[in-house]
Amino acid sequence: MRVTAKMIADELGLSIATVDRVLNNRKGVSEKTINKVKSKAQELGYQPNRAAKFLATQKVINIAFILPVFPNYFWDDLDHEIKEGATLYSDFGLRVDVHRVHTVPENQQVEYLQEIVDSKKYEGIVIAAHDTKPLEKIIDQATKENIAVFTINTDVPNSQRIAYVGSDYYDAGFLAGELICLFSSSAQNIIFIREKENTFQMQNKENGFTDYFKKKDLNIQLQKIKYDTSAYIEAEKVEKLLKDHKEMLMNADAIYVAGGLLDKIIPNIEEWENKPVIIGHDINETIYRAFQKDLITASICQDPIAQANFSLKKIMNYFLDDNISHISSYIVKPEIVTKANTKYYINNENNLINKQEND
Repeated sequence: MRVTAKMIADELGLSIATVDRVLNNRKGVSEKTINKVKSKAQELGYQPNRAAKFLATQKVINIAFILPVFPNYFWDDLDHEIKEGATLYSDFGLRVDVHRVHTVPENQQVEYLQEIVDSKKYEGIVIAAHDTKPLEKIIDQATKENIAVFTINTDVPNSQRIAYVGSDYYDAGFLAGELICLFSSSAQNIIFIREKENTFQMQNKENGFTDYFKKKDLNIQLQKIKYDTSAYIEAEKVEKLLKDHKEMLMNADAIYVAGGLLDKIIPNIEEWENKPVIIGHDINETIYRAFQKDLITASICQDPIAQANFSLKKIMNYFLDDNISHISSYIVKPEIVTKANTKYYINNENNLINKQEND
C-alpha cells in the first residue's frame, strides 16, 4: 500500500498541509516538526510522488544531448529514441534538446561541448564521446559549475561524469574474435579493419579482439587495415582502400570491420570470388540486404532504445531524487545479428520483406 501525506499526518496528529510543506521542502515549519515528519516518513516507507513534486516546485530540467552525425543510420535511430523517450518525462519537467555535431572528418565536438557548458543553458548534458581524453577537462569544469554530465555510447571514464550508458567495447572486440572462431574454426588469415584515429572506443575493440586469440593461444596471422574517418562520407576512399589491399582481402579467411564502415564495403564484397567470414557492427538497410545475399556473417549490435531509455531514466533519478549521490552505469548487452534474425533489427522490415517477395 502506498504511503500518503495524510497517513503520516494522521500518525503524528498534524495537518496534511504541514506534512505536505515538509515533504516538498517548503518553508514555514519548525525544525522539530521537520525532523518528526521526515522520521515518520522513513519509518512508514514513504516514496515521494514525483509528478506532484514537480507540480509543487515547477522545476524544469533542461538537458542537452550531444550526438555525432556519422554514421547517420545509427545516430539517427538514437536521436529518434531520445526524443520519443523524453516525451514520457515531460510532465516531470524534462526538456531535451538533441544537438548533432560533426566528428568526422574533423572533430568539432570538443569546441561544441565547451560552448554548451559556457552557455549555462542546461542543468545536464549527455554526450556520446568521439574520443575521451579531450573531453575530460571540460566535463570536470561542468561538474564544478553544477552541470550534471552523463556519457552515452562511449564513456569518458577518467572524468567526473555521473554515469555511463552504452557498450563495453573491449567485450565487443573480444566477442568479434569469438564469432570468427565459431563460424570458421580453421581461420588462419584474419584481417582487422579499423579507423586510423586511436580513440578510446577503437583502442578497446582492438585490445579485446587481439586478446581473444592470445587467451585461446591460437596461431593466426593478423593483419590490420586502417582508414581515415573521411571514408564515412566519401565512398571513393572506401573503394581505394579495398583496391589497395585487394590481394590481402581476397586471401583472408575472416575479416572484422571494427568501425561503422560495414555498409560502405558491402558493394565491393559481392565481386569477390572468395567469401570470407565477415563480422561487423550495427545494421541498416544496406547491411540487411547483404545478409540476405550471404555477404555478411554476423553483426554486433547495440540497442538504441535501451541506450536512450536508460540514459533518460538515470537523468530523472538524479534530478528528481534530490541529486542522489551515486548512480550506477549501465552496460548495454551486445546482440549478435545473423541472417536468421535480421528482420527484428530493421525499422521498416515489413517494407523490405514485402519488396523482396514481390521481386
